[in-house]
Amino acid sequence: MSEPENPSLFYSLPQTFILVATTHYSASALKHKNVKKHKASGSSQSRYVSLSSLGDELRKKNPDMMKKVEALHGAKSSSSRIMEAIYDLLPYPWEDLEGFELGGEQMFAGKFPEAIETFEMLAQQNPDCYPAFHLMGLAYGCTQKYKEEIDCYRRVVKIRPDYAQVYFDLAVSYWFQGKEKRAFSEFKRGIPLAPDFSTADFWLDFTIERLERCQPAVKPNGNPEEPSKKAIAHGCHLLGIAYLEHGLHIAARHAFKKAVHLLPDFAEAQYELGSIHIKRLRNPKRAEKYLERAEQLFVTQGDLQRAILANQLCRPGEKVADRDRAAEDWLKEGLRLQQLERYQGAIDAYKMAIKFQPAFVDAYYNLGIAYGSLEDSGVELIHKAIWAFKQVIRIKPDFIYAHSALGASYIKQGEYGEALMILTAALQLEQKESNIYYYLGMVSRLTENKEDAVEYLQEAVNLSPNSVQSNFYLGLTLMELERNSEACEVFQEVVHAKPDFAEVHFMLGNLYMEKLGDTDKAVAHLKKAEKLFVKLDDNLRLSHVRQVLAHEGV
Repeated sequence: MSEPENPSLFYSLPQTFILVATTHYSASALKHKNVKKHKASGSSQSRYVSLSSLGDELRKKNPDMMKKVEALHGAKSSSSRIMEAIYDLLPYPWEDLEGFELGGEQMFAGKFPEAIETFEMLAQQNPDCYPAFHLMGLAYGCTQKYKEEIDCYRRVVKIRPDYAQVYFDLAVSYWFQGKEKRAFSEFKRGIPLAPDFSTADFWLDFTIERLERCQPAVKPNGNPEEPSKKAIAHGCHLLGIAYLEHGLHIAARHAFKKAVHLLPDFAEAQYELGSIHIKRLRNPKRAEKYLERAEQLFVTQGDLQRAILANQLCRPGEKVADRDRAAEDWLKEGLRLQQLERYQGAIDAYKMAIKFQPAFVDAYYNLGIAYGSLEDSGVELIHKAIWAFKQVIRIKPDFIYAHSALGASYIKQGEYGEALMILTAALQLEQKESNIYYYLGMVSRLTENKEDAVEYLQEAVNLSPNSVQSNFYLGLTLMELERNSEACEVFQEVVHAKPDFAEVHFMLGNLYMEKLGDTDKAVAHLKKAEKLFVKLDDNLRLSHVRQVLAHEGV
């Protein structure tokens, strides 16, 4: 049985010992997951053409289509003209064009309930017709029915996870609900499928402005505001930050530039545009213009802390009277960004903190955590995390959390011997730190020393009884050693602490069914697992559970 993705080997690490913040390796932080591209079969799906970009590649292959797309940025287009662009944009063997034309006309005429009904009928006729779900989602979004909208996009992702626009629309929906962190996460998912800005640029304009998704808003002074500009600008700002996470600096600059073009008083976008010109594009003169504007806007908004940071970025050569204070300010900024999962921004902030205070233990420690977290986006930076944790140990040799983090990083890198040496030495410093035993247990499991793993993980549980990850891997190792009754007891502790842990319910169901001979308890846990896997959209596990239940006639 394969191990679940959650809890991860790197489930958690202690936060910095001075400042309160969430600074940990999470399941997604140290296990990169690429979006799997659709593999077409011999059906009509084999005619799909995967769309990854609307940039130079499409201009070369289909200049006429690009003219259509670019024309949409001009005068308002008819519904049929916009639908023609959709046919070109979404890789699908369009067969019932009449039905889509009708839905499009209804949607662009503002008849959203009628459009929803039309697209729903098309989807019922062909459950794999993902454009029907996608356009239905847009229609729901225009009526602010965000739950239904997101449900439609989730259906799309199940059918076709390989085109960026569905993730961009998910992001926009979350942003309209005030869930900026979720919106940012969806933008990050879509970018590898469309790494140039032109795809997102067109799609945001099309779905927000052309469909008039925004309700009128009024500023406090009574002047009308163009809400579509605000929505597009904030979308571009989040996109720009997401591009930075993937190391796409030119695309990020285009996104930030559009944001400030639409909203010149958008302080965050001005700040990011100035910052990227200094840190990535090496253009301090242009950076100064944007950072000075950001500083003024932050002062106007009463955000003096951000104004100070903008000033220090803008004038790096000037002397700072209180360097320790400056270092603390940049550390706090790094922690703020890290909590928002904006790891590249956090890394830059920690580097600024270290610039002002070269022996700043907290900054180095959290720098290492941020480097490790960026592994999630496919940027191989674990070696830099190792370097940062070594700097912490050089400055403060008894900082036990740095030892456990360093050991975890070596495990991530597959250097089990180094990890074992670091973690064993750490026990000489501190014998009451549960994470040291946890990682020693993980190294032992990975090197097939299961009996040692049980001892280490049991000690981790003794020191931290409520630790889900320690209990989980202890139970898993006991099960692998055929110590089934003990494994069952440990897994019961896990579901007591985390009742919605689907994988453990599944394992308990199998243990009771196959090893312990208690069918009633087995069925109870399997039914619980079934419900949880449905919520998680884990179709593979869900299929396994249902097969077991069907075999038992349940």
